[in-house]
Amino acid sequence: MAGGTVHSFSQPLVVENPSSMTGSIRNLLSNTLAPFQQEYRHWPWTQIGTIVVVCIGSYTVYRYLPGAYRRYYMSSTRNFSQRYNDALRSEKEKLFNELRHVKTREEGRKIQVVEIGAAHGANMAFYPPHEVEVICVEPIREFEVYLTQSLRQNPHVKCRELLVGGAENISVIRDDQVDAVVSTLTLSSCKDVNQALREVRRILKPGGIFIYMENIRSSNVFFAFIQYLCLPLYRFLFGISLVRNIPEYIERAHFLGGITQHVFVAHGIPFLLRAHVSGIARK
Repeated sequence: MAGGTVHSFSQPLVVENPSSMTGSIRNLLSNTLAPFQQEYRHWPWTQIGTIVVVCIGSYTVYRYLPGAYRRYYMSSTRNFSQRYNDALRSEKEKLFNELRHVKTREEGRKIQVVEIGAAHGANMAFYPPHEVEVICVEPIREFEVYLTQSLRQNPHVKCRELLVGGAENISVIRDDQVDAVVSTLTLSSCKDVNQALREVRRILKPGGIFIYMENIRSSNVFFAFIQYLCLPLYRFLFGISLVRNIPEYIERAHFLGGITQHVFVAHGIPFLLRAHVSGIARK
């Protein structure tokens, strides 16, 4: 060692024993978290944070400024309906085109349609021109102003009546009365899905159709977990459920004429609502 260079270190060297308890715990945690980091690091965490901020802000306005919240709710839901139509235009056009194939008992008579949860009238643009007569069912009377505006913009649709009430009780319409029932984002927001579907089946004529498009619980476990976390606030502020299994409800509703369903991901809308189903059920 004579004449050699001696290197000194300000900190002692630490040699880690792989078999030590600390090393084992570190390796266990690393192996456990690695798949999570790889799979979910590209998920839309910015959108998740934005939704949390919007929900907290909405609750604050709802709690302390109820009048302002009501105006905000009407405006925001209308804006969402426009965005929803733009994002799902092709799906909705395909779905509503099924109304052209409905046969009425009397030749030349317009197709009698009941739309549950008509709200702003966002679906009016999708009805076949001059072929349908719609009865709108909506529990929130304030939507009537927006519905009237939508009907003016779509004169090819005749609205025979607006019934203020929920989809669970439309007893003013007799049994076997209408050719078709329409629902978009209504089964996911009504109080009792089974009762709403019983009413739908009751008022449909034999051979009549129920067409629907609804948000559902995601098949992805991680997304479903986020949906469950956000469910109470979404339900409280916007009246909508994020986790209903609508396909299963439809299957149990005894539509004996057959059911055709399509589960898909709706891009261009908030990610908590992207899991979707559309379909046709026949009485």
